Amino acid sequence: MTRRRSQKGASLVEGVMFIPLVILLLLGMMEFGRITYTYFQLQKIMYAFARAAGTQQNINLCNAGDENLARAIAIARTGTGEPGAEAVVLGLQASDFRVRIERYDPTTDSLTECDCSSTGCDTSQGGSAPDFILVDLANGYPITLRIPFISQDPILLRPVVRLPFGGT
Repeated sequence: MTRRRSQKGASLVEGVMFIPLVILLLLGMMEFGRITYTYFQLQKIMYAFARAAGTQQNINLCNAGDENLARAIAIARTGTGEPGAEAVVLGLQASDFRVRIERYDPTTDSLTECDCSSTGCDTSQGGSAPDFILVDLANGYPITLRIPFISQDPILLRPVVRLPFGGT
C-alpha cells in the first residue's frame, strides 16, 4: 500500500517537472510559426513590388523619387496603392525597400549590377533597360521573439526576389 502511494507521488512530481518544458515547446512552436508566416508575407510583398515595378512602362529604377516606383511600393506595402494606408506587415515603411537592377553578362555567364548611367541601365538618359530587377529590404525586417523569461536580440528577416525586367 505504501508502495502505490509513493508511485502516485512520483508521478505527480514528474508531471509537474514536465509541464514547463511542454509549455516552452508550445511557445517555441508558436513563435516559429509566427516568424515563418511573417517571412512569407514579406516574400509575397517583395514579389508584388518586383512584379509591379518590373512590368510598368516609363519607370525610372535609377531615381528613388520616381512616381511610378513610389506607386509600385505603395501597391506592395499596403495592397491598395495608397501611400498613407496601413501596411500589410506592421512597421514596414516605403523607405525599407531597396531596388537593384542587374544585367546578364554573356562573357562571364553571370549577373552583374548595372550602373545608373547613359551607358548602363538608366533609360531616362538613353541607357538600355536592365535584364533583371532585384528587390529586398535594405536593413531587413526585425522580429522579436515573445517567449517569457528569454530575452534575445531581434531576428532580421531578409527576403530577396529577383524577376526579369519587362518594362521600358
